[in-house]
Amino acid sequence: MVTEKFKTSEERGMEGIERRIRIAAGQFAPVRGCIDDNMRYHEMLITSAASAGVNLIIFPELSLTGYEPEMAEGLALADEIRLRPLQVLSDRYDMTIIVGVPLRVKEGKPAIGACVISAKRSVSYYRKMHLHPGESDYFSAGDTECVFKERGFNVGVAICADAGQPVHAERTVQRGAEVYLNSVLSAGGFDKDSGQLQNYARLYAMPTLMANYSGPSGGWKPVGKSAAWNAKGELIAQAPENSVALVIMDLQDGGCTGQVICLSK
Repeated sequence: MVTEKFKTSEERGMEGIERRIRIAAGQFAPVRGCIDDNMRYHEMLITSAASAGVNLIIFPELSLTGYEPEMAEGLALADEIRLRPLQVLSDRYDMTIIVGVPLRVKEGKPAIGACVISAKRSVSYYRKMHLHPGESDYFSAGDTECVFKERGFNVGVAICADAGQPVHAERTVQRGAEVYLNSVLSAGGFDKDSGQLQNYARLYAMPTLMANYSGPSGGWKPVGKSAAWNAKGELIAQAPENSVALVIMDLQDGGCTGQVICLSK
């Protein structure tokens, strides 16, 4: 049996507190291995998200470099210098920004990472736990789920194949997650991938958001269609295939709605 996590508006009203958060998935087509060019896409999407009142934004898997396993060792992030432009935007807009990049580790291959950049706070990192077949040739796996608090909500993070393993969603929920954010590269398996996310949303009464690429990366042809599902597993917003777009999920106790802002095709 699934227990509804969100209190009703009436219950929150009695406490005098109602949680609200606006979360976005940023969708774009990456430039192969070029952090500077991809950073410009991030800056554009973040600025547009700020104009739309977004509090938290997540980007696709390895968004700062594109999904390029063969280049990961040379592109791996060793310090936070490359993240400074994003930290400036986070501080300016009071927005938490989740971007993807290869992470250098003390020993072994780099990890597929998600950098959680929050205003006036230290950057935190999540390493993808469940690698896609072939990724272990280039990457090492993480060992701990990621859940952090944002605007009163416990937010869980998954990177692509993580969500293909039901145990990841289950353990993320066990760690307290109320919202499940997914940074992905999804191409031919999109229907299966999105179906799994929809199922988690329904099973755990947990609003779920997917950020996908809308253009080629690493020999794959991602299909865009970044999407949001409410706590009933209902699709509430989905981006077109070939567009730069924001998929926005408005979440508050007792409700969840969605919208799409297309910036270009």
